[in-house]
Amino acid sequence: MISMIRMASIATVSLVLSGCLTTPRYSADPNTGLDTGGAVFSRVNYHLDPTAELTQPKCLALLPLALSKEAAEPLSLDLMKPSAKNTEDAPIEIPADDSTADDTKPQAPDNPTPYRHTFDASAKRRLVRETLYGFISAHSPRDLELARVDRVTGGFPVTNPARYRLVARELGCDWLLTGRITTFDVDYFGIYSNIRIGAELKLVQASTGRIIWRGSHTAQSREGAVPLSPIDLAVGAVKAADNLSPDQLEAVAADLARRLVRTMPLDPDNPFLVAARRSRFYQVVARALNLRQGPGTRYAVRRVLRGAEQVSILEATKGGAWCRVQTRDGTVGYAARRFLRPVIENAQDERKHPKRTG
Repeated sequence: MISMIRMASIATVSLVLSGCLTTPRYSADPNTGLDTGGAVFSRVNYHLDPTAELTQPKCLALLPLALSKEAAEPLSLDLMKPSAKNTEDAPIEIPADDSTADDTKPQAPDNPTPYRHTFDASAKRRLVRETLYGFISAHSPRDLELARVDRVTGGFPVTNPARYRLVARELGCDWLLTGRITTFDVDYFGIYSNIRIGAELKLVQASTGRIIWRGSHTAQSREGAVPLSPIDLAVGAVKAADNLSPDQLEAVAADLARRLVRTMPLDPDNPFLVAARRSRFYQVVARALNLRQGPGTRYAVRRVLRGAEQVSILEATKGGAWCRVQTRDGTVGYAARRFLRPVIENAQDERKHPKRTG
């Protein structure tokens, strides 16, 4: 029995160290809490506001990130700097006369030089923010250069929601991505090392003050070996040491940014947005709304939707003015987006119904 437990423990540790159990799970439950990176299975927590399916950002400003007290501690890595003769930038030595070259003369050993690389609070903020910016810039919204954002914010995080509208007005951009770095540290135990970088972010529509999206995640990089023999000890030590490098820190920051940006509603065809859209019903907030064969008033009317009738949105058209919807009885057509509201909101608010339109 003890042997079986020992084997199971070894197998679990081996899977963790090999990265097989570090693939994140995506959780759309807003009440799952912050992923601190302590669990074997890491989570990417996110929540989409019901209006996210109906509102697409045209531009996005990434504000300076705050830093938690724990993450603000300086991080130092003890590294080995190769000698000049081992680098590509080293000068090539060519003897003036081949006859004077003495190949038998012993050469001095090229010993690497130890040095310490330190990440302070500003370096941590810069790495995570610039990495996020790189992934965001590949999506539909127009992104504002970080330098321009810093001129408006002074390079400091905007932690007071009352300032969102003022900052947005000065930037000429209504969508702000803000938040804080929650974790940025390493563990090193000789034969095992772990890098953790985490953040919690929110996407705010400044004109309404509404948080359209929020998410949190802690990315990790674990390396080492199960010490079953002296060879395992040596291999684990080498792997653990190699894991602690600036390149690996950048790789973990990239994992964090990529996974969080993937869940943001930056594109109409975002799979997380599509999944949320199809699982939610929308209510007609007009006395009557035409369901048309195409996205525009020039298309024929397929049927007329009654006030308070519920539909599900299949997709939003480019520009977002029209949506392809499906009624409860399965009829598919296009409806004007501005006359649809999430059922969850209509249960809370009483809205005035405009005249028949669309």
